Amino acid sequence: MRIVVCEDNKKDRECLISCLDAELCRRRMTAEIQVYESGEALLAAGQLPFQIYFLDIFMPNISGITVARALRQKDNDAAIVFITSSRDFYADGFTVGAAHYLLKPFAKADISEALNRCLRQVGEGERYIELTVNRERRRILFSELIWVESQDKVCILHLRSGEYRSYIRLDELEQQLDDPRFLRCHRSFLINMDETAEMKRGIFYMTTGEEIPARQTERAHLRGEYENYLFEKMRRR
Repeated sequence: MRIVVCEDNKKDRECLISCLDAELCRRRMTAEIQVYESGEALLAAGQLPFQIYFLDIFMPNISGITVARALRQKDNDAAIVFITSSRDFYADGFTVGAAHYLLKPFAKADISEALNRCLRQVGEGERYIELTVNRERRRILFSELIWVESQDKVCILHLRSGEYRSYIRLDELEQQLDDPRFLRCHRSFLINMDETAEMKRGIFYMTTGEEIPARQTERAHLRGEYENYLFEKMRRR
């Protein structure tokens, strides 16, 4: 995910970037933040694949509203957040589909809410978990994790890049994987439903060919969880 911060005031710019970094870290999300000190510099950079824009409204020469209108001519999908010290321009924000307004001075809760609204608009960014693998701390993207098997105090992580072992109990790993795509389908197994081809006769068939059993006593409930997830995923699209 790529984010733009376009703010001419150095103090406000650095404060916003610091808060965004902290919020992304708290969510275990990765993002590249590109900084511009003026609307002219941002527009001169050309069309780049940015998903979220934080634009100061009051900038010399070219206002944030003007920048947003220029951006919308090329990109209707990106999320735009206006930075302002006044509520007077809220109506202008509707014309460019602003996701949120941030009032100065910034509050961490407001930045968190702005990011929430942006992520709902553009889709969730890449989240990850940090685990010790082969005695080294490693970041594992949620999207890379296909399924997990527990063997006593060890979890065997099946990733797109291969199989890895980490000394962590599945109960603890499940808590850290706080994302609706993951389903604890058995005492010893956890699956990524985005990587599940189908479920039938109490078996989850993974896109990589593995067959993961569901708890026998909860098969109907687990099927419902899986079908509800697919429905919500389709509805968001």
